[in-house]
Amino acid sequence: MDLSRIAQQQIMADFRRGFSNEVQSDAERIEQLTRDTVGLAGEVGEFANLLKKVDLASRVEGYDAPSLGVASAALREELADALIYIFRLSNALGGDIEEDVLKKMMKNDERYHHLEK
Repeated sequence: MDLSRIAQQQIMADFRRGFSNEVQSDAERIEQLTRDTVGLAGEVGEFANLLKKVDLASRVEGYDAPSLGVASAALREELADALIYIFRLSNALGGDIEEDVLKKMMKNDERYHHLEK
């Protein structure tokens, strides 16, 4: 399954659940973008908080937190939550996340090709 199809599947699931991403005016779009950006920041914060604890547990004897192996599934879930918000943000801006990522990768290839070994 391609990334555009996954993104669209999530947008449709949001719609069925009453979290429509269809807005009419720029003001509504800005409100949607703001809400989803806050949601994205929250998910990235949850990822960072768990990773902080994993790091402390790896460096501080007796610190009670999961190992990276134990926490990996939860960390990946937070990344998936963040990606869902990115899908929503891209959709609200009228984008195709797959196309946008591929374009950015090409730009990065041009910009950083001199670093390749």
